Amino acid sequence: MWSIVTPALEFGVLLSAVLIALLLVVLRVNPEIMLNDYPPDIRAKWGPVTERTKRQRVFVAGIFAVVVIGFVVRSLNTVPELLTRELTYGTFAYFAIMFGTFNLLDWLVLDWGLVYWQPGFVVLPGTEGMAGYRNYWFHFRGFLIGIPIVLAGSLVCAGIVAFLVRAGVWGNAF
Repeated sequence: MWSIVTPALEFGVLLSAVLIALLLVVLRVNPEIMLNDYPPDIRAKWGPVTERTKRQRVFVAGIFAVVVIGFVVRSLNTVPELLTRELTYGTFAYFAIMFGTFNLLDWLVLDWGLVYWQPGFVVLPGTEGMAGYRNYWFHFRGFLIGIPIVLAGSLVCAGIVAFLVRAGVWGNAF
């Protein structure tokens, strides 16, 4: 079991670095794409997202999906003991540690870093100085909400891996 903790943490930190960098680029290009991740007072003042932003969200979601799937595949190929024919606790734990690392670092580094420093590119025009930008509780609550999402996602990923291995697809396709 302990043999999976180190690679799970390593890939979790690497995944976090890449996703946080991508999130910062998205915020730089168009912070409205991330409007659902802003506190309620800021979302209310801003109003609905534009049609252009809705299209950009689909594109950004696709990029994030490709990155996450790529990390999952690459990480599993470096830890072959996880590629078993059965859904195992080890595979689930591996994903929970990897995705949980991202959840934790997203909260501590990105969310709280942005709340503390408030760089201009994350402040939506017309919402400057609003209380939501200093709302640490909002981001902590997001972290807590992320925990069951991490656990459910880890279970799904472990199930998919077990299915692909059992079907004989893993070694051939990846």
